[in-house]
Amino acid sequence: MKLIRYISIFSFILLSFSVQAEEDSNYKTIADVFISAAKVNQKISALGIDSEDTDKAKQELALKELIKERNQYFQTLLLMIRGSLISFDIKALHKKELRFLHSKININRSRGNLFAVKRDKYLVEQYLAKKELANYVQYLASAGRYYATEEAVLTESNKRLKKAVQKNKEVNKPGNGEGAIYDATVKNYQHLLQTYTISIDFIQFVLDNPEDIVVTSFLQRISIISAISYINSIDALKPANHAISPLKLDMGGVLVALCIFLLTMIAFPVISRVTHYLVEKFILNDDKVEHIEIVLLSIRKPILYWVTFFGLDLAIATLMYKTTYKVSIEQFSYFIYSVLYVYLLFNLIESVATVRLEAADKRNKEYSKELLLLTVKVLKTIVILVALTFILSHMGINVTAIISTLGIGGFAFAMAAKDSLSNFFGGLNIMIDRIFKMGDWIKVGGAEGTVVEIGLRSTTIRTFDNALITMPNSLVSTASVLNWNRRAVGRRIKMHVGVTYESNMQDIKNAVSDIKAMLAEHPEIANPREKQQKGVLRKKNRYLSHADQQGIKSNQLVFLDRYGDFSIDILVYCFSKTVDWTGWLEVKEDVMFQIAEILEQNNLSFAYPTHVQINRDEEAGQAMNNQVLQGEY
Repeated sequence: MKLIRYISIFSFILLSFSVQAEEDSNYKTIADVFISAAKVNQKISALGIDSEDTDKAKQELALKELIKERNQYFQTLLLMIRGSLISFDIKALHKKELRFLHSKININRSRGNLFAVKRDKYLVEQYLAKKELANYVQYLASAGRYYATEEAVLTESNKRLKKAVQKNKEVNKPGNGEGAIYDATVKNYQHLLQTYTISIDFIQFVLDNPEDIVVTSFLQRISIISAISYINSIDALKPANHAISPLKLDMGGVLVALCIFLLTMIAFPVISRVTHYLVEKFILNDDKVEHIEIVLLSIRKPILYWVTFFGLDLAIATLMYKTTYKVSIEQFSYFIYSVLYVYLLFNLIESVATVRLEAADKRNKEYSKELLLLTVKVLKTIVILVALTFILSHMGINVTAIISTLGIGGFAFAMAAKDSLSNFFGGLNIMIDRIFKMGDWIKVGGAEGTVVEIGLRSTTIRTFDNALITMPNSLVSTASVLNWNRRAVGRRIKMHVGVTYESNMQDIKNAVSDIKAMLAEHPEIANPREKQQKGVLRKKNRYLSHADQQGIKSNQLVFLDRYGDFSIDILVYCFSKTVDWTGWLEVKEDVMFQIAEILEQNNLSFAYPTHVQINRDEEAGQAMNNQVLQGEY
């Protein structure tokens, strides 16, 4: 994405400005950076890190933060000078001040004012050290501009580092004394040491980070800082820079940030429409590419958001590059980038899972949706944990210490989360053993219905009266589960067909034979003589019954079964090929209609419950009733 930044700045520079900046302005900008870094060094000296009455841990933490702040100034300076066209006359720097100081030294030496001579010599050495540092900065700019190798930059930097260290050692202390001249001498001595120190620190930073100054391509010459530096060098903008300087802003940062913001706002709809067109043109309408559009459409939106925020972040960082809020903005940006990466990975994981499921369905392959969903959840959890680890590490929090603390409290956590762990492993057992899967019709205890989801903690079942039951996985994994969907071929049809006792037995025999023939020829009734292929999977164990393992039933039984109270019963026992409830009802209905036709063809009638009442010696009973009425008894 650096290419986008470089191209945007390059376009801005080509349209508005040339790359050459004024010498004085360039040197002042560079000197301001070194002054800011020197102030940080003063804070480092004031820490008193070696004194015995200080909190070592606190002092070391503060020291790390100050060193980080100083290195950020050096980093800004390298961005400013890398490959840029900055140039200034080294000989002309502090030329007037040095000429005046040499005159003062000669006069004070002739008068015997030794402390005054030392005072001015320290100041001369300070100006010479600044010129030497400016010469080194100009060398770095030239090295980047003319594609100097990393080895050449390191060799030159090592030479200058040795020279600066040697000069720092050769500085003599001012000695003892008193008065205003002595105080000024001590002050100049301290400033000289600070100048040598900042020179040594900067050269060492370059040695540690040579990639920040070595330019390997033309595009690396273009940097935001160089554009800001050029804009700030324009005389017409200097009053505005002076007005907004208390806010630690400048017109160069404002204008470049505004340009980047406008380019981002223009780029977002353009990129959105172009990518949408390309996906529709070359992906969605291409039959050769299978399911790839799901992945592309899912990651398109996160990438667009990432590009947009990148532009906004670059614009804000450009605007606030000199303020103290830069570190806070970087922390916030790191968090937002992490969220966007998590969003991108989440969409990628879900889209790949969707593609896998659709591909399995299209090829009629059995695929464990539960394990896939569990894998998706685990991957998302890992993504969140990794992102959280990076965020905490970026904020300076010791993640190793947190992990160690969790390890110590792991036993207590395991005891407290015993039920949750048992539910989690119960869910794993259900998925691994494939006791049931999503969409299966099961019965567990008193709960019966369709499995909605097998989660990490519980299993949800939708009952047939549309209620939702949630059962802990630990209970389900140890219970007896009745799974109606674990059958590939064969849903049972069992009935007793009752005919009247007045029926002729030969007609009953004929009817039984006709029913057997009808079932044997019925296209939707499983036949034991046929090899069933529907739903058949590869055998997992050659010692297991293939029919029992896969759930294949094809028995056909038609027999005169019993003499009932009101009927002679014929047993009809068979299996439909389909296991779907609706399809089974249709097959069963057809079989019942055909059985009714067979009974009619064989002069048989369905029996139904009858009640017979027998009255014995009816005439004698009537005579007795008459006698009772006549009063003979």
